[in-house]
Amino acid sequence: MIGQFAALVVLLATGVLLAKFVGGGFDSMIMLLGAPLLIVSTLVVLGWAVWRPTRSKLFVALLAVATVIGLVAATPLLARAGDHLFFESRRARLDAFTTEILAFGRIRNMSDGLRHHKELNGELVAYTPAQVDTSRTLGFRPTVPLDQVLVRDGIDRAEYEAFRGKLRDLRLIEFEIHPGLVAYWNDGMLDNLEGYLYVVGDGEPPAPRTELFSTMLVALRPLGSGWYWFATT
Repeated sequence: MIGQFAALVVLLATGVLLAKFVGGGFDSMIMLLGAPLLIVSTLVVLGWAVWRPTRSKLFVALLAVATVIGLVAATPLLARAGDHLFFESRRARLDAFTTEILAFGRIRNMSDGLRHHKELNGELVAYTPAQVDTSRTLGFRPTVPLDQVLVRDGIDRAEYEAFRGKLRDLRLIEFEIHPGLVAYWNDGMLDNLEGYLYVVGDGEPPAPRTELFSTMLVALRPLGSGWYWFATT
């Protein structure tokens, strides 16, 4: 039982640290499933300790409670360390990719195409005729054929697929270019975005609480050499 509790704590701590590498909302799954499991496991340990209590049992129970408190307190630090580890494992490739897309110059933003909404240069694009929707239902942007946008912006299909493949290999969901800035998102929906921001040349990063990508920048953390971790809401 004690071994299972310890294994669960280690598993949760490791999950928080490596959540960005797994992706797919793994961090949310940890919160939804891991927290209840940890509570149940802690209660089992406490129940074991009060059943025919001994000094050693009391010590183990107090240690378990202290471990849970420590894990909860350390979770933001583990998540931050995971962000940094994820970025550093991709820094060289991100530098090269950023140089490449800036030199190419014909793609302002694009997504990896793995989610329902697929973006390219400000348009929602469709990979199949069945996905095309020009009705503007409920005020949403129309979804147009991918080839239509490729032709309009002078992008070869092979070039597009090459960029998309590199974005997927980096395990990032989208990039967007603004004057002096290149942003990569590794998570987010609607206006809650999170990712990495590169400031081109000798420019200055945006100030917190200012508008960024039609959202508000709420967090900015330097990573060195022009790179920053950012979050919006």
